[in-house]
Order: sequence, then C-alpha cells, then structure tokens
Amino acid sequence: MGAMARGAMTTVYTKAVKPTIFRIHPDRVHDDMITHGSWAQRITPAMAAAEALLRHEDPALVTEAYGLTLRNPLGLGAGLDKNVAIPGILQATGFGFLTFGSVTSRVCAGNPRPWFHRLPEHESLVVHVGLANGGVDAVAARLRDLAAEGNPRYTSLPFKLSIARTNDGCTGDVAEGVEDYLASVRALDGLSPLIELNISCPNTTVGEAFTEPEALDRLLAAVDEAAPSQRIVLKMPSDKTWERFRDLVDVALDHRVHGLTIANLRKDRDSVTMDPAIRGNLSGRPVRDLSTEIVRRTYLHAGDRLTLAGMGGVFDGRHAYDKITAGATLVELVSGLVFRGPAVVGTIARELVELARADGFARVQDAVGSRAEEPVDAAR
Repeated sequence: MGAMARGAMTTVYTKAVKPTIFRIHPDRVHDDMITHGSWAQRITPAMAAAEALLRHEDPALVTEAYGLTLRNPLGLGAGLDKNVAIPGILQATGFGFLTFGSVTSRVCAGNPRPWFHRLPEHESLVVHVGLANGGVDAVAARLRDLAAEGNPRYTSLPFKLSIARTNDGCTGDVAEGVEDYLASVRALDGLSPLIELNISCPNTTVGEAFTEPEALDRLLAAVDEAAPSQRIVLKMPSDKTWERFRDLVDVALDHRVHGLTIANLRKDRDSVTMDPAIRGNLSGRPVRDLSTEIVRRTYLHAGDRLTLAGMGGVFDGRHAYDKITAGATLVELVSGLVFRGPAVVGTIARELVELARADGFARVQDAVGSRAEEPVDAAR
C-alpha cells in the first residue's frame, strides 16, 4: 500500500504540482515553504499520517553510524532548512536523519537575490544564497525551545547542525575565521548529535580558506581543543583534484573528525547550458558522478576510519546505491525533493532494499564499499 501511495503521489507531483510551482520563482517557493510549513507542522495528526504514507520501513534499512541507530541511511542535506524552521515537515518525508543550516556565528543576510535558478533540463538548481541565516544564537535558542516542548514531531529524528564561516564585511584572516567557527561550535555544544563544519560553501565573498590543508589543520586543532560533545563531520568541496582533496582527507585523519559529507555544490558550469549572467553553483545531476567518484577514492584511501555521506544528484534508488557501493554509509539529498517531490525518500528507501538484496546483501549497510574497486563508470 505504501509503495502504491508513494507512486501515486509522485505522479501527482511531477504531472500537476511541479509544473505549477516551477512557474513561480524558486526564491518565493522556498520562502513560502518555510513560512507555510512552520504552521502546517503544528497539525501533528496530519504530520503523523503523512509520515506513515511517505516513509518506507524495512529492517534491512537500519543503519549504524556515528554511534546512532538510524531507521534508514537517507538524510536531508544542508541548505533547505537553515534555521530549524520546519523539522516536523522534513521528518514526515521519511528521512533517517536531517541536517540543519548552514548557520554562522553572526546573523548573515547572504548574497543579493535571486538566490536560486532552476535548470530543469539538467535537473539542477543554481544556488547563490551565500549562507543567509538568522545566526547561531537564534538557532541555539530554537533548539532549546524545541527540546523543552518535548514534541516528538520535532525532536525524535537524529540530526546534525552544519556551521560555516560568516559571510559578511567583518571577515578577516584565517585566525579570525577559526574564531568564527569556534563561536558557533561553542554555542551549539550539546544541542545535537553531530556538528558539520562546512568548509566548502562556494558562493561567498570570503572564499574557501579552509579548503587549504594548512588552514584546515589550524581550524581542526582549535576544534579539538574546544572538545565539543558532538562528533565532527566535514562538508567537503567538489572541485578539487583528487590529489588536493586527498590532502584534506589526510588532515582530517590527523584530528578528531569522524566523517565527511561529499560533496558541496559544483563550481564548474561547463557541463550545462545556461545564461552566464546567472550567478551561483550547481546542485543535482551535474554533481552526481563527480561526488560518487570522490566517495569511491576516499573510501579506498581512508577505509572505515571515516564515515562517508554521499551527496549530489540523488533522485532514485540507483543513484543512492551507487554512492553506497562506492563507500558511503549515508546518502544525503536536497535537489531530489525539488525535482521528484516528497515521496522520493520512501521510494529511494524501497529501491535500496531491492538493489541490496539483488546483490545478495541482507542489509543495505552490508553493501557499503562493495564496488569501490571499480571506477564509477564501470560500476554502472
């Protein structure tokens, strides 16, 4: 029944809902989703009913990662809900975990609008938000309020908080950047199971200083000394050569980093046809094979010393399974929700079980890294 309902919902979304919302500017769609969703999630019986319809449950999906037991390996990536506005809505879609943020130590207005542009023919969003968010103090207060309410619609799903360097006129040198990250780490200590250090946001005025090994080493040494209660994850870039990316992995291995999210938006826009006046970087399909290949190489290099989350262009079970067999324990998505609708999470979960069992695995997690020795193109 669940699979039939999700299939029907996907058809309705792709045939009726998406054509309607795609006629509206994506900035407005995103703003309206946050505004209306923050009210809709208060109707807890409706949220519970939606989750029962959308999610797919199977013991084969249960995943152990970061000392957590997740109902499935699928997570929401950073960027959709920066200020923890709609956790109840997002939980109802059937994810195994959520990511909020990226949030910064100071309130950040972000880049001038527009922030988003759709490329439907490429199944991609051009993103130029520039880390707009309400600041870490507001997010910390929001999390404390949610915990005090004790409403399972808001707090029962494991989540990580993504933090980034503030993108504003007060930004200084590397030392200032380290202190900026540390301010957020301290403010969020104890408020989540995981903290993700987003070192690779590609659409800021301050650049990506911490994607250089020496700067990253300074940052991680300072975080080690701060000793937050959460485990630390790094959000990695997608535009480095493997040799330069591997250097960053090696720095991570020298510190108390438990995992990597691979990978952030793609800067190289040569693979798509678009107006050069549009500012921003690519999500979705243009990142898919690139991120899967980086996962594969990282898994072969680091083994099980780091928990990997593959992200980029995940629209169906095969896309997610490719990242898992390349070495990702977890898979994150954002653009998949935009292009395939809210039923996509449950559909991917069901397809993952089918693909794993077809390969002889009792659990999806057993397939992690099973094709890492094969180049991505050869594995398809």
